[in-house]
Amino acid sequence: MSILDNTSIFVAIIQEGGFSHAAKKLGLSNGLISRRIVLLEKELGVTLIKRTTRQIQLTPEGELFWQHAQRIQQELNSAINIIHSSSNKPQGMIRISAPLYLGRHYLTPIIIEFLKKYPEINIELDLSNERHDLIKDHFDLILRGGGYLNKESLTTNNLRMKILVKDTIGLYVSPIYIEKYGKPKSIEDLQKHTICSYTGAKKYLQQDKWQYKYKNRIHEITLAPNFIFNDIECGLIGCISGFGIGKFTSLVTKNGVKQKKLISILEQYNWGQHNLYAVYPNQKNLPQRTRLLLDFICAQLKFLKV
Repeated sequence: MSILDNTSIFVAIIQEGGFSHAAKKLGLSNGLISRRIVLLEKELGVTLIKRTTRQIQLTPEGELFWQHAQRIQQELNSAINIIHSSSNKPQGMIRISAPLYLGRHYLTPIIIEFLKKYPEINIELDLSNERHDLIKDHFDLILRGGGYLNKESLTTNNLRMKILVKDTIGLYVSPIYIEKYGKPKSIEDLQKHTICSYTGAKKYLQQDKWQYKYKNRIHEITLAPNFIFNDIECGLIGCISGFGIGKFTSLVTKNGVKQKKLISILEQYNWGQHNLYAVYPNQKNLPQRTRLLLDFICAQLKFLKV
């Protein structure tokens, strides 16, 4: 047992006025209580209690230790009470990272509603398309698209991953562009059109390979993009303005399609799926505040029709 455990027993003996009373309060035997105090005295190198048949008496060293020990016990009890209180009334800081577009347009409104519901919780939101190490960068929760982590990485880093949204990928273009340059009718037609391409983690992109599925077979087309971007919103601005054709998820283009600023093209081809995941530490006792936020995000995102 630790010195802190034995100190708690020492405090109980003094507060209860004897070994037997302390043993009864703690649910321990008299013999165990005595042995633990002997261990404490041996570890400190001094005698703390003078044992008599009728009462206990502290030595000068015992008196000094008692002054500090009871304060330590009070601080420990206070900490325990705070934790118990926290479990009943969620509070504390949550650090979360999310992609730029998702964070601005979907996650931020969800977080604001969550904070209104749980005013004792604080949230630090980091928006970035860069890869983060959840443990090293001290995040409680990271939202990222499929491919951010594989099963091996999850196991190695003791992390868990939960799917939030199953999102389909498609090709989108503005009616302005179609009116000026025409609408591509086949894969081959893409070679004749202006392409807007997301770089992601890739750098110095001169050619981009778009994978698709047609008649149950996987194919790939190599394109030379005219506009290359690492922020989805920049790509949307380019496509909505009528500059070119882009590949996006339905979640990202939802508002543009609704406002008739974008339309989906070449729908006879399957452009794949891009799932959104929540990554968090694989803890048996995940803090209640983090669990509440994760469940709240899941519930809100379920209302999205993508």
